[in-house]
Amino acid sequence: MKRLQTIPFFVLLLPVFFVLHGYLANFGYIHPGDAFLLAGIYLLGSAILFFTLYLFFRNRTKAALLAGFLLAIYFFFGALQDFLKEYLHPLSRYAVLVPAMLVTATALIIFLRRTSREFPRLFYYLNILFLIYIVVDAVLRVPVKPVRVVQGTQASPDPIDFSRYQGPKPDIYFLLFDAYASTKCLRDQYHFDNGDFDRFLTGKGFHIQSSSRSNYKYTILSMPSILNMGYLDKLKDVKGGPVAEYYYLSDLIKDNDLMYWLRWTGYDIVNCSIFDLRGHPSPITESLLPLQTRLITDQTFYSRFYRDVAWNFYQFTLNPLSEQEIDLSLNNDNKLITLLESASAAPSARPRFFYGHFNIPHPPYYYDKENRRRKVLAPYRPEDEDRVQDYLDYLNYTNKRAEEMIDTILVNTRGQAVIVIMGDHGLRAHDRLGYNPPSFLENQNAVYFPGRDYHLFYDSISGVNQFRVILNSLFGQNLPLLKDSIVNVKDKK
Repeated sequence: MKRLQTIPFFVLLLPVFFVLHGYLANFGYIHPGDAFLLAGIYLLGSAILFFTLYLFFRNRTKAALLAGFLLAIYFFFGALQDFLKEYLHPLSRYAVLVPAMLVTATALIIFLRRTSREFPRLFYYLNILFLIYIVVDAVLRVPVKPVRVVQGTQASPDPIDFSRYQGPKPDIYFLLFDAYASTKCLRDQYHFDNGDFDRFLTGKGFHIQSSSRSNYKYTILSMPSILNMGYLDKLKDVKGGPVAEYYYLSDLIKDNDLMYWLRWTGYDIVNCSIFDLRGHPSPITESLLPLQTRLITDQTFYSRFYRDVAWNFYQFTLNPLSEQEIDLSLNNDNKLITLLESASAAPSARPRFFYGHFNIPHPPYYYDKENRRRKVLAPYRPEDEDRVQDYLDYLNYTNKRAEEMIDTILVNTRGQAVIVIMGDHGLRAHDRLGYNPPSFLENQNAVYFPGRDYHLFYDSISGVNQFRVILNSLFGQNLPLLKDSIVNVKDKK
């Protein structure tokens, strides 16, 4: 009992409770090992903070109380902000919250510097409080079964009926260019002639679906729809808000129907994309922590502030790390393209499916129409998509990289591979206005078959039918085509 009044266990109990609570709230989405790793990092950080403050105060009690206050702000900022947004919205603004936290922290420091009290009752209360929270969560909040979707055929309630195939199995290259609008859209909406790229494609033997559309206007919706060859009918049943929906959609990419069929048919998967595939993680690593831990970390002060505010300061900072982060998308694309081209040149005893996902011509727009490097101030800002001329200029760089990849693939495979060129959606200029014109979804779409038999393709094909037609054309499947529809789902980016 006396130890609970004198030893600040709550400094370590607080991060344990935060991770446990977040893990159970998202049970099934986060691997237990990832949660333990996150908890270990937070415990180490909390201990370092406590000992740093101890060196400042030379007093264990004062160091513990200030550490507990700062940790509470850091870990529970998201919950506090969400509460204020719901009931006292003006107080949820950073212009109010951040100064209030600074004033409170300053006042607490001054008070602790002047007082000589030991606060045994407060220690006892905080220690007991977090012990109770942890026990209650551990005993009462464990779900009966996980909610995470880990199988393919889960995007839609209607499973796809594949049949076995024992015929020729050419390599398949799926090259996805983010936000690449169709030539028709570029001409009709922006008076831009992209005909040179079309002529390059047709000269190589490609077939262009000139009126193609994606079914969704955001990547995180479009990709699971394309790869599962269906609409996201179960998205409405996902519980837990936008973050949980994001990871549900990420799971639909990781465990998708197309990959299921490819593995079943004997294909190896070569992942050169920004997304993880089952057994084939993305070669792009952006964080020490596993991706799914963001379900927990997104509630912290750092994550909220970084997401909502930090982008505004990129143009003023001289920190070399900021330049590295600004160029992250460009560097990732260069790495993915290099990996795809080198893997393409390597021999393989088994057929392969290459998934390349490149963030071009999506902003940031790193090059002008003369392929000269442009000054970029931030990794991504939604208003960048309104800079239509910069987007059109960036197409020259995009086409150059695409043509180089296509030529490399054709040489490496002697023209015997299937190549699919697509945009996951089109240009979403002024998307913040909230409307959803068809031009947002008019995407680039071209396919190359070694035998040039494109009779099953039709000009207005949409993403849900892209691989249905490919599998029907080349692999003896008899998959029914779905209605080509546009689905307007708001606030998914």
